[in-house]
Amino acid sequence: MPAEHGSGIAAAGLAALDALRTENRAAAARLQACHDLLELCEEEQFARDVEAGYYDPDGPERPRDHAVLDPFDVACAELVATYGVHHHRASAMLTLARDLVIRFPGIVEAMGSGLLDERTAGMLVRQMRTVDHSVLDAVHRLVVDWLLDAIESGERPGRNAILAKTDSIIAAFDPEGVLARCAAAARERRVSVRRGVDGMAELRAHLTSTEASAIHDVLEDTARERFDREKEARIEAVRNGTGPAYDPHARSRQQHRADALVDAILGTGDQDDGAGDQRDGTGRPGASPAPQIRPIITILAPRGPGEEPEVYLPRGGPASIDALIALLARSVGAHISLPDPEAGAADSAGGARRYRISAELARRIRLRDGTCRHPGCSVPADDCDIDHAVPFDHSDPGRGGQTIEANLMCLCRRHHRFKTFHTWYYQLLRDGSLTIVTESGHTITTHPDGPLARWRDRTRLGSEAPPEPGSATRPWLRPRPLSTHWYRRACRIAAERRGNSAAAQDDGPDDYDHDPPPF
Repeated sequence: MPAEHGSGIAAAGLAALDALRTENRAAAARLQACHDLLELCEEEQFARDVEAGYYDPDGPERPRDHAVLDPFDVACAELVATYGVHHHRASAMLTLARDLVIRFPGIVEAMGSGLLDERTAGMLVRQMRTVDHSVLDAVHRLVVDWLLDAIESGERPGRNAILAKTDSIIAAFDPEGVLARCAAAARERRVSVRRGVDGMAELRAHLTSTEASAIHDVLEDTARERFDREKEARIEAVRNGTGPAYDPHARSRQQHRADALVDAILGTGDQDDGAGDQRDGTGRPGASPAPQIRPIITILAPRGPGEEPEVYLPRGGPASIDALIALLARSVGAHISLPDPEAGAADSAGGARRYRISAELARRIRLRDGTCRHPGCSVPADDCDIDHAVPFDHSDPGRGGQTIEANLMCLCRRHHRFKTFHTWYYQLLRDGSLTIVTESGHTITTHPDGPLARWRDRTRLGSEAPPEPGSATRPWLRPRPLSTHWYRRACRIAAERRGNSAAAQDDGPDDYDHDPPPF
């Protein structure tokens, strides 16, 4: 390699190192600022308690006669409003900031010097979370000193080496600390569904390593058997001249593994052959029987000729007709609903004056909103409360906020309490758009993102402009961007560029008779 190339790579590496250390210092400053914000929110709540007489330094603490907000939730909401991050990201930043600044000052110092990154800091915090507080300061400073010394001496310890060394230091000071962490981890076992795109979703399982390994081995054995059987069938077809040598649609090992998981839990969907044996797609006995499940399915009517109806599953989101048929083949039936998609179709004069929301109206609100409507929150609507934007007046139902679609929205329990007990201003428009003005003066708007909202949005936009090519087959995609400040700005800049180009070519025809796409 020429010398100049080597020196160029070295210079680029030093520049990258300098940028990384600058990023580490900025992360330390950000986490310190997050801790300061949380501390201010706690001090404000404490001052309110003292003012209301709930806390007396010279006497016993008087129990509160009303609910109060957790200062952590207030700080998290303020971060979402000012920083523009997702609720989970804001919560994670505040949690890490609180742990680092209060319990692990040595890690904060290492980040502030630029020598430790935020990801490694978070990993160390999780590994030392159950260490006894009496020895925690000594333990975490020894861990940081060892790691920085190792890097300075030319070692590059990997993740497993860092965690192993951390556990050895913990064991020397607090032998029960590692055992306590393992016990706490076992209590955190969980399974969750995260909605994806293109009709897909992620099924996440947080299990013990023993359970996960055993399940993986079973799925791998089944997938390998199916993969080999399909491969032998293709080879035999090539020999007989009845099939191609290469099948571009052949299923991979990963696809077979996913099929094995679905079949193991939901069954193959094939019926009994009459002889008492359950058989899979190859006619072999021994397949597990289909479970007694009845999925809940919502179908929205097609918006025009040539379009397919929209299929919606509460946890999985939009689904194709083929996926619906495959699901029904594994089920003993289904709860299928065909709601009227027009806004306010479930409202009634009598229901508007009652506080309790009817089941049909609640289902429509969840279908419209999709998730919690608070800024940055994505808790599924099925896990949310339904709240009146304008509070219902129990003493005079005709004067207070009515129980109608235009005055109801989905809020998770945390943000339902936040709206009730905090000072932010909420305004829900008839189309489902929610505008919030925060105590610090920020104005935030959220839009409903459920299947009903997308159906109405597509219908409204369809009367203004033809849909983009291919959008009819993917109705959950918006055919055009929402008219936001940044979209209008991009359109204005594009129009100005077009005008400047036309002025520079007076004798040339104008290529556009409408605003071109800004991107």
